[in-house]
Amino acid sequence: MRYDACRLMYVSDIHLRRARADNLCRQVIESARSSETDVLLLGGDLVDGPAELGKLGDLVGALCEVAPVFAVGGNHDRHVGTNRVRDAVVSGGGKWIHAGAARVAHGSRVIAVSGPDAASLPEGDFQVLCAHNPRVWKTARHHGYDLVLAGHLHGCQVVAFEFRDRLFPGAVFYPYCYLSHQYGSTRLVVSRGVSDLVPIRWRCPREVVLCHV
Repeated sequence: MRYDACRLMYVSDIHLRRARADNLCRQVIESARSSETDVLLLGGDLVDGPAELGKLGDLVGALCEVAPVFAVGGNHDRHVGTNRVRDAVVSGGGKWIHAGAARVAHGSRVIAVSGPDAASLPEGDFQVLCAHNPRVWKTARHHGYDLVLAGHLHGCQVVAFEFRDRLFPGAVFYPYCYLSHQYGSTRLVVSRGVSDLVPIRWRCPREVVLCHV
């Protein structure tokens, strides 16, 4: 690990909804604070219903007190309305980068973070793609990123075994059901997510991902 590594936290699939939003927000905020995070990335599927947009804005506001927050959308966010989710993130002080990018100075280095629909890579010493669906790996691994972050699959929530970096039986149905995978100089990390729509898991703990880059 580099002595000057940037502590980058990827938080995906929060799935804020009634009866659990307060607890989920508290857990995410505590994780960010205790990890002394330098950059926070929200990887989509942030809310499951419009009633929680205010909670999302409050969560982003609290996280911005810890570190800069950048966010992209997921498929559940489209159900609510991607523009509404974007506005909630921005109202809390975060930056929406789904079709854009951001650059963060960390010591003598610049960490560049792109969203899945970014037209090109910004200049930076370390290139990160913040996405939601890991199917971006098919093309992203050839585009010069150092790190690709995704979620969406929740590890398929039930894991019998791991083989060649992939989780089974989920990988039978989803080819990118990895936890981590390397291709050349590019690393893919797929988060199992903070929460889920169907709260059933076996050998697949909920998580946030902390990367030292």
